[in-house]
Amino acid sequence: MNKFNRKKLLKVLIVVVILLICSVGGVALYTKLTTSITFVASPTVEINGELDPYSYIDELKNCEKEDITIDSSNVNIEELGTYPIIYTIKDKEYTLNIDVVDTTAPTLSLKDVNIDYGDEVTVDDFIDIVADETEVKKYFKEDYDFTIEGDQEIIVVAEDTSGNITEATANLNVFKDTEAPTITGLEDITVYVNETVDYMSGISAIDNHDINPTVSVDSDGVDTSKTGTYEVTYKVTDKADNTNTYTQTVTVKEKPKETKKADGSKVVYLTFDDGPSSNTKKVLEILDKYDAKATFFVTGNGQKYNSYIKDAYDAGHTIGLHTYTHDYSIYTSQETYFEDLTKVGNMVKDIIGFVPKYIRFPGGSSNTVSKKYKEGIMSELVDAVHDEGYEYYDWNVSSGDASGNNVAVSKIVKNSTSSSANTIVLLMHDTDAKDTTIKALPKIIEYYHQVLLFWLKYYII
Repeated sequence: MNKFNRKKLLKVLIVVVILLICSVGGVALYTKLTTSITFVASPTVEINGELDPYSYIDELKNCEKEDITIDSSNVNIEELGTYPIIYTIKDKEYTLNIDVVDTTAPTLSLKDVNIDYGDEVTVDDFIDIVADETEVKKYFKEDYDFTIEGDQEIIVVAEDTSGNITEATANLNVFKDTEAPTITGLEDITVYVNETVDYMSGISAIDNHDINPTVSVDSDGVDTSKTGTYEVTYKVTDKADNTNTYTQTVTVKEKPKETKKADGSKVVYLTFDDGPSSNTKKVLEILDKYDAKATFFVTGNGQKYNSYIKDAYDAGHTIGLHTYTHDYSIYTSQETYFEDLTKVGNMVKDIIGFVPKYIRFPGGSSNTVSKKYKEGIMSELVDAVHDEGYEYYDWNVSSGDASGNNVAVSKIVKNSTSSSANTIVLLMHDTDAKDTTIKALPKIIEYYHQVLLFWLKYYII
């Protein structure tokens, strides 16, 4: 090769080398200036957890976190699923799909259960606390036999939507009740012809396991339209079908009528309201001295003297019901009246063994004070008390001792003896403050004994 050609070839080689150097440098410079982002594999976030989009970046090239714009608005952290996060670097977008997952098992706490033999039991009966971020399915781990008496271990499973499982153990006690319930408060009943009988008055059913045993009454054989003695059957049953049966006698008799002697002489009913009191003993002593009988319409206001109620009953006097409180607010409604009446009735029952059916309304059946509480209430009550088996008694002669304390003895005697009626229902009061009533009582009795010149029989209501 001549000298000229060698020089030419050398120039070409130099140009090629320079071009190669420029090309490699440009590529290197381009590579150095290009940005990129790579992500972790299989990114997830716990449901209702904390979303941190930066935590899913594995590597950044030629940029910093501050250069990245992130849009995670499409991610619903409260619902399982796959959602996109958009990362933008220098107008270039990268999309990362993230899974909202649930990897935490439910919280489960159980409680022990006691059931009666034959009762149904469900898994919810054992649940005390169950909680999870998703819906939880609860079920027994095994097919248990709930008819086995005694204790057995029960395993309950709580499984969430993602299949996470928690198990817990509780105790089941199956109790077989073989003891029959009982009835308390049963007493033979005496009523008058055509009176309504409350067969459940004062009755209570008691069981060792069932708090509400069922009581049924078979009174089909009782005919209150005819006098006679009948039997009523009570049946008490608990939820385990244990049963007891009781019988009670119901006596139906003619109601005593107001009477007067053939010669037109008077019949006097001595009645005392508002007791017992510190004066009751004195009243009983005076009545005993004159062989007279009276009716005491009692309240619950003097219970430290309640023993006198028993003394009066044992002495042959009649015990009637006034009210428990003697507060006129009892006339607010039928319900409030009968609540009060029932309370005093139960009080008396604890003393003499039964609930009296003779009553006296505070203020009488025609009082006007009751209108302050409810217009027309007395018209309702005079019928309602009959429907409940009670008989009420007003008075046609007042001693006047209700007008105040220490009313003059002479005035009380005059008021009590001035009526010309053949049948007298005399109203007096038995309270601590009625000392002059006590002093007047012998004079009243003697008047009807001696002034009218016949031996008056004192009738009880």
